[in-house]
Amino acid sequence: MSEAPISPLELLRRLENLLRPGTIAAVDHAAARVRVASGAITTTWLPWFEGRAGNVRTWCPPSVGEQCLVLSPAGDLANGMVLVGLHSDAHPAASDSSTLARLTFPDGAVVDYDHGAHSLTATLPQGGTATINAPGSITLNTPLTTITGECQVHGLLTYMAGMVGLGGAGGVSATIQGKVQASDDVVANGISLVSHVHSGVQGGPSNTGGPQ
Repeated sequence: MSEAPISPLELLRRLENLLRPGTIAAVDHAAARVRVASGAITTTWLPWFEGRAGNVRTWCPPSVGEQCLVLSPAGDLANGMVLVGLHSDAHPAASDSSTLARLTFPDGAVVDYDHGAHSLTATLPQGGTATINAPGSITLNTPLTTITGECQVHGLLTYMAGMVGLGGAGGVSATIQGKVQASDDVVANGISLVSHVHSGVQGGPSNTGGPQ
């Protein structure tokens, strides 16, 4: 038995639904599904296109009000898939630079890479934190590393090519709580701890002169 022919109105409806622009109306993060408002229609829960969804997976859910496009095989909206990432007046482009890749977040955090300036910048909002967990090790290969704030090391601090410092606000270059060991000499203001001599040495209870 042959199937009944599709009416012109039904065919037109399916053609209109093949590619249907709209905006995200609701997001179900647990199910990774969205509902899309398109004209007078609000779709059922549909999957959206993610960057990767195999062995490598990404997670960057769309937000309510984001412009999108519903792709519906055979014009059936119930089987639609949502393509997100379309700029709109409500969500304009994050930059107009031809050399900048930018990722912005609603709390004000911004990650930039400018391949024209060879510059990578990550900016967090007030109170933001950053954590790197590396069970093996972390290596920084660069001629100079600058830290503008305080630096706290909880493990052993080992330096291989000497150390140079200046006094802070209190005028003290270093304060050590505990014992200090030196395998060689210690020189303070040009005077050797190991080989210095004292003037005015004499027997009895008298004190010697200062070290030289």
